[in-house]
Amino acid sequence: MTGETRTSHRERSKARRREAIRRAGMRLFAERGYDGTTIADIAEAAEVAPRTVSLYFPSKHDIALSVPDEIAARLTAVFKDRPGYGFLDVVDAWLTGEADALDPELLALLTAMFEANPALKAHGSSQLTEAVRLTGPALAAATGLPEAHPMNAVIGSAVGAALSQYFGTVLRHDDAPGTHPLFMACLRALIDAARQGAPRT
Repeated sequence: MTGETRTSHRERSKARRREAIRRAGMRLFAERGYDGTTIADIAEAAEVAPRTVSLYFPSKHDIALSVPDEIAARLTAVFKDRPGYGFLDVVDAWLTGEADALDPELLALLTAMFEANPALKAHGSSQLTEAVRLTGPALAAATGLPEAHPMNAVIGSAVGAALSQYFGTVLRHDDAPGTHPLFMACLRALIDAARQGAPRT
């Protein structure tokens, strides 16, 4: 076995262990509640030592919000990879990628966890809202308003909340592909409404 093969195997093992810990934590948060679950409980369910859990996730909060964090990070990455593209075009491409990539079982766990812990759901939604906020220049270009205009913050928050709801209620259903165009049309209408207040040049 070559050094590269050993490294690849080690990385895959680490990824599998991390995923086992995450899913065990999310499942317990759904079953027992966030406050009713300890790191020791998660370690037992994932069949690892408590110290191993902490190596992968510094806190329970990091486990609970790992999926929203990753989704939001991918949104930010898509914007960085597509400079000059329109705001809605990038969101469209990102959502299409998420629908193809996300594991339905993981989404089901996320939904169950959020339903049992509304406070976690609020934190998860804020991750997407923050990611949308970081796309300020692209959003301002879409609305036609100056970047500092307060309506951009309003639209950004609305888009973030809409995206969170979309993940929570649509992507886990079989009709997601058919709903995607309708959702994008709603976002487009939101952007178009903001454009009505943009200064005419």
